[in-house]
Amino acid sequence: MTYSIVARDPATGAFGVAAQSHWFNVAQPVAWVRYGVGAVATQASADPSYGWRGLALMADGVNPATALRDLSEADEGREQRQVAMMNASGVVAARTGDQCIAHAGHVIGDGWSVQGNLLATPSVVEAMAAGYEASRGPLAIRMLGALEAAEHAGGDLRGRQSAVIRIVSSSAESGPGADESIDLRVCDHADPLGEMRRLVLVDEAYREMERGHAAIDDDRLADALGHFDTAVGPGHADELEFWRAIGLVRVGRVDEAVDSFGRLVSERPMYAELLNRVAEVDPVALDLRNAWNR
Repeated sequence: MTYSIVARDPATGAFGVAAQSHWFNVAQPVAWVRYGVGAVATQASADPSYGWRGLALMADGVNPATALRDLSEADEGREQRQVAMMNASGVVAARTGDQCIAHAGHVIGDGWSVQGNLLATPSVVEAMAAGYEASRGPLAIRMLGALEAAEHAGGDLRGRQSAVIRIVSSSAESGPGADESIDLRVCDHADPLGEMRRLVLVDEAYREMERGHAAIDDDRLADALGHFDTAVGPGHADELEFWRAIGLVRVGRVDEAVDSFGRLVSERPMYAELLNRVAEVDPVALDLRNAWNR
């Protein structure tokens, strides 16, 4: 009752799982990831234990095909399950049980697998595979492109309701603060993939702001300005304009910071009070407040 993708980005080593379904909060039963270990999609008559047990086996060095075989052999309901497993190296295994509701199937590629059941047409899985292969950009955008291609080909027979994208770093030492880490969920929405695309873009905008301030720390001022300008693009959160003004002060662009902050306050006066409060603990914010009050 779901279609999904597990995939790995060969450029960064990041990997993850994404799915869409006509079911509330598809993330909860379907999407499983673990830093430095792998990703699992478990669906159809979903058994979440394939998620945590599969990840535990892969963490112990068991390859995905063996892990999936062993778990399936011990499962009396295996013919009603659809599961894909991928380890941190991009090795993939998938299985579609004979009793999964039609149309059901999977396609495995180099470092990815797409799968779906209760699909509107037999071509949905093939469309998802082609959509992923044709897409470019960060892994989240490519995975979203695969889901959108599936939806355009008919998607879930029942329609749409929820979506998830979960991506983690290939490093077991990484955590939620890692640049590759993404955990976005649309639990109940008339257009879950449209809402997911919006969230992916907002998520990236916040990451751009963080990259801008990190670039200042590394004395890469030109890079910082580029990140700031990208972060405050059309449709992005107005709070990012506040932190961009702070960043502009950090690189010595005080007049530009004051102009930017002034425009923000004219539309959202509460940011003047936010600046007052941040200035109590941040000397850069204090510099901005002093310049703005001149």
